[in-house]
Amino acid sequence: MSSMRLMPNRVLRLCLVILALAAVPGWAADPGQGPPAVRAVLFYDSGSPQTRDLFAFYLPALFERYGARLEVSGIDVSKEQGAQAYRAAAERWGFPPQSAGSPAALVGDQSLVGLLEIAQGLGDRFEDLAKDANVARWPSLPGLDELLPGGIQEVAARVASDAVPPAAQGLAPADPGARAMGDRIANGLAVVVLVGMVLTLVHALVRLRRQDGKTGPAAASVLVVTLVVGFGISAYTAYTALAHVSLVCGPIGSCAEVQASEYARLFGIPMGVLGLVGYGVILVSWLAARRLSPQGGRWNWLPWSIALFGLLFSMRLTALEPFVIGATCLWCLGSAVSITIAFWLLSGFARVGRAG
Repeated sequence: MSSMRLMPNRVLRLCLVILALAAVPGWAADPGQGPPAVRAVLFYDSGSPQTRDLFAFYLPALFERYGARLEVSGIDVSKEQGAQAYRAAAERWGFPPQSAGSPAALVGDQSLVGLLEIAQGLGDRFEDLAKDANVARWPSLPGLDELLPGGIQEVAARVASDAVPPAAQGLAPADPGARAMGDRIANGLAVVVLVGMVLTLVHALVRLRRQDGKTGPAAASVLVVTLVVGFGISAYTAYTALAHVSLVCGPIGSCAEVQASEYARLFGIPMGVLGLVGYGVILVSWLAARRLSPQGGRWNWLPWSIALFGLLFSMRLTALEPFVIGATCLWCLGSAVSITIAFWLLSGFARVGRAG
């Protein structure tokens, strides 16, 4: 029994160590000077909502990071010449239909489709790309050469005019005051959720030491619903990341900016996919524990431990949004609330066996 009492503390310490190691940031690349190491042809639709994010957030961050080592020429597919060049590229590299509205880029013989793939390909994989001498040359495409000089100037002009300063990330040109207020509300909400997660963690650990009370069928139903909700949120965010489409965000927050940040993936795996696996494993292990330990305790420590790690990791991500990224995603907050509730309920199931 004494070893069971020490288990929450041991698991908590282990998770905190893992969490601290995961929080170590990587080193930014040195922008440097000299001839471009990577040249990219960017196809975009000036009327697409994703274009604003492209020039306001993605490209400024890439240029700030890599400076003159990266050169981008933009081709507006809403114009006839740009549309012709896009169709030629689509036939050769398999771009999606022009009506999809997603930006696409050519880097050497490689194609990048969607905001996320462009950000990750020219961001995280930049140094790997730069090792290939072919990416320092413009792609070979009929009619492209005459569009390149004007495209370079267009990209420079739009980045200069549309780039959003880090202190004002998420401002919309149409109503900057309302968007700034929306971001402040979303970031404030993230702080509130973070505080709630910390308090819930403390209360759940204290709850484990109590010997009174029982966990009824209502708690089991709420737990299943909570895990299904978290699974659904993760499934949607995983789909948008893998399909390279933008998240549908509410009136507050900047989902696209969070999704494009370096913290949206771990070892190249989207957070939505990790959440999908996490919620699924928690649910399956809890259902198995119900059969193996119907009176509570024992096997119920397994889903509890997994949920504890998920809660700690979610706390880190929730803290990164307002304090590091400077933007908050409401879908991420929904998942954070789901794992918090699930962990608190699982603490009740892990406790039941101690009273018997």
